[in-house]
Amino acid sequence: MTHPAAAFARELVASLAVHGVEDFVLCPGSRSGPVAHALVAAASGTEGAPKVSLHVRIDERSAAFLALGIAKGLAAEGTPRPVAVVTTSGTAVGNLLPAIMEAHHGGVPLIFITADRPRELRGVGANQTTDQVGMFGTFVRWSADIGAPSDAEPPGRATALAARAAATAAGDAASEEALAAAGPVHLNVEFREPLGPDGGEWPLTSRVEPVFSGAIAVGSPASVQGEPLPAVARGVVIAGDGAGDAARIVAEVHGWPLLAEPTSGARTGPACVGGYVGLLESDAGRALAQSVELVVVIGRPTLTRHVQALIAEAKSLYIASHGARWREAPLHATQVLARVPRSWLDRPNQADDQAWLNEWLEAAAGMPGLDEGSWNARAVAATWLGALGPDSLAVLGSSGPIRSIDRLAPSWPVGRAPFLLANRGLAGIDGTVSTALGVALGSRHPVEALMGDVTFLHDVGGLLVGPLEARPDVRITVVNDGGGRIFAGLEHASAPADHVERVFTTPHGVGFGGICAAYGARHVVAGSVEELALALRRAPRGVEVVEAVVTSN
Repeated sequence: MTHPAAAFARELVASLAVHGVEDFVLCPGSRSGPVAHALVAAASGTEGAPKVSLHVRIDERSAAFLALGIAKGLAAEGTPRPVAVVTTSGTAVGNLLPAIMEAHHGGVPLIFITADRPRELRGVGANQTTDQVGMFGTFVRWSADIGAPSDAEPPGRATALAARAAATAAGDAASEEALAAAGPVHLNVEFREPLGPDGGEWPLTSRVEPVFSGAIAVGSPASVQGEPLPAVARGVVIAGDGAGDAARIVAEVHGWPLLAEPTSGARTGPACVGGYVGLLESDAGRALAQSVELVVVIGRPTLTRHVQALIAEAKSLYIASHGARWREAPLHATQVLARVPRSWLDRPNQADDQAWLNEWLEAAAGMPGLDEGSWNARAVAATWLGALGPDSLAVLGSSGPIRSIDRLAPSWPVGRAPFLLANRGLAGIDGTVSTALGVALGSRHPVEALMGDVTFLHDVGGLLVGPLEARPDVRITVVNDGGGRIFAGLEHASAPADHVERVFTTPHGVGFGGICAAYGARHVVAGSVEELALALRRAPRGVEVVEAVVTSN
């Protein structure tokens, strides 16, 4: 006999697959059993089932960040598509929130399928039952509370839901008022017992046009037909996370300096000022910044206060591709566009005058570099960076390491830069290990990762890859400096040293070797530049952790 829950789950999985969702991250649970049975049958090649990739994790927070990483890896390979996460009810759902927040701000397409009790069991003290409807508020592009399947209903409901969820997550769902931005979607599905498998046949599914009701995307200007940029001599292009190569082109055609963060995808070409961080901290850089007439921001810059000051003090400000949260664009911007318009790529008359750009490049070239022979956090970052090749795919942890890379990374030749990724939507340290493993699974490419010890420990459970699961090739280089040393450069450092140590630095005293052994990850300790370079010489195999033990930044 066919079970309504099982039949609905098969249709949902098959319909998501036909609408482009091929990767599913599943956490174990009973109420979500119908979807779990459908997924494992599909992943096992059951006749009539769609072809899907199934990844099983026991911790919902890690699972959600794994899915986020898979989506980033797919995009890095040029095949962007949503990734689905499946959980049971109760606290399992609450653990998804950090990744949902990051996906929302970062514009990452994810579909969260959470199982729930049927309505007659809500509000009556049923076990593992809470208010899951609308739990994620404005952090999802669309949410739906889906009534329990019944014997009487015809097929088709799950197909319609899948079509809308996939289109919305991918950013293909534009209302008349707004351009859609990719991001997370929440499907809260009620399931009545029986929850087990029924041996039923898989439905024949095909793509359908999604049906929308009302605006479902985060608002942005409906047009990307921007006016040409003003013809000024002293402009600056700032490329934040996800800016892409368009930022480089805008800078080059206008003859303006390009200040590109490591994960912008634009840190290349002759206009890129590789040492811009140190330059902006110097007297020469401050003088140049005060002379800027126009600032163009492409992507989402988040790394340095000096860049934020440059934006805040801009006499004329133009913004494009700033991320998913359009209402967070600086209020004094002259123009905010969803994408870089063609008009910005037109060469103005003054572009042949390179004097302004040369001032920036020459001033940056005069900045002091890394002290030779030092062994500290920056030396680790420099050594790690030097081991990357143009084909490298790498993940950077938030906090200190990405800022070190921002200081040290050169302007690479066009087409020869490594592909650097990070969770910069909210710039948290949550889920970084899981994200790195997800990027490797999604891209099917070895991944290098660099993060601090607190970031690593915050998601150490992400190392757990069960013996039945695909094990990606990921090498995580951890800067172990005994806690959160990034606070030493902030205003909190003026407090008494013992107070700073207790509530900001938070020393951990953890032996990484034991942790890695427990999770089956290879562990290597590096205590010098030479030892680290040796550990990074070959390509990653399986999950590896290189612990670089340092005493200072």
